[in-house]
Amino acid sequence: MSVHPQVARYLDEISQVDLPPFEEMTPEFIRSTLTPSPEPHLPAKKIESLLIPVGDEQIEVRIYTPEIDSNAPPDQWPALIYFHGGGWVLGTLDAYDGLCQDLAGTAGCKVLSVDYRMAPEYPYPIPFQDALAATFWVEEHADELNLDRQRIAIGGDSAGGNLATAVALKARESEALKLYYQLLVYPVTNYYFDTESYQKYATNYFLTRRAMEWFWEQYLPDESAGREIYASPLRCKDLSGLPAALVITAGYDPLYSEVIQYIGQMQNSDVSVEHINFEDMIHGFFRRSDVFDRAFEAVQMAGSHLKQAFSPK
Repeated sequence: MSVHPQVARYLDEISQVDLPPFEEMTPEFIRSTLTPSPEPHLPAKKIESLLIPVGDEQIEVRIYTPEIDSNAPPDQWPALIYFHGGGWVLGTLDAYDGLCQDLAGTAGCKVLSVDYRMAPEYPYPIPFQDALAATFWVEEHADELNLDRQRIAIGGDSAGGNLATAVALKARESEALKLYYQLLVYPVTNYYFDTESYQKYATNYFLTRRAMEWFWEQYLPDESAGREIYASPLRCKDLSGLPAALVITAGYDPLYSEVIQYIGQMQNSDVSVEHINFEDMIHGFFRRSDVFDRAFEAVQMAGSHLKQAFSPK
C-alpha cells in the first residue's frame, strides 16, 4: 500500500523546508521548531496542573477531565497516565494538549499528562525514574484526585511509549501499584537499528534511522545502558504479568519491526494484546489531527478501546 495522500503531501511540504536534519541541529533549536498542539475535537471540561515531587525536584502533571453526557460525574474516574513522545528530547505538555483532551473525551476518563525531564540535560534513567515516580504518586493520591486506583492505565507514543512500557515492567515488582491497561502508540522498544523496517524506511518518511540514532545518543549516558530492559523493554524475555494492551503502529515507520516483535513477545508471555496498524501512516501521525484525518480516527479507536477496558465487566 502507498502512503496516504495526506502523508505524501506532508512529506513533500517538509522536504521543501530549508532545515538541516535532526542530527545536525542542537536540542535547543529543534525544540524551538516543535509544532504547536492542534485544537481538540473534544475540549475538556476542566484542565488543571499540579507540581509533584520527584526526589529533590518537582515535575508538572496536567490533568484533563472530560465532558460527559451524564449530569452525575463518577465519584472515582478511571485514568490514563500519558507520556508524550519526542525522542526523550522534544515534546511539551502544551504540544500534546489537544491530543490529551481528545483521549479524555473519547475514553471518558481523566488523562494525566506527565512533564518528565528530558535528555540530554537529564539522560537515562532520569526520564524513566520521573515517569515511574509520577505513576506511583498518582496511585498514592488517587482518592484526592477522584480516581479509581483499580482502573489506572498507562500510555504514551514513541519515546513516551517506551517510558510507559518500562514503567509497566517495573510496576510488576510492586504490590501497591497494579496497572490496569496499556496504550502504546509506536513505542520505542529496543536500542538496535538493523530491523527490516529500519532498512526499508531509513529515509524519506519523516523519522529517519539517523534521527533515531541521534535521539538514542542524547538519551543514553553510554551504550551499555541501551541493553538495560528499562531502556530497551524488548530485551526483557519474560513479559508475563503485564496489563492488557492496545498497540497502535504506523506502516511506514522505522520502528514498525521492533514494535511487532514486542507485541509477539507479550503474546508469548500470555499478555492480552490488540494491535491496530495504520498501514498508510508515518511515525508521529497520532498527534497531528490538524494534518492527517486518520490521526483523530486513531485517537477515537484508542479511546473506544480504553472505554471498553474501563467498563464494568
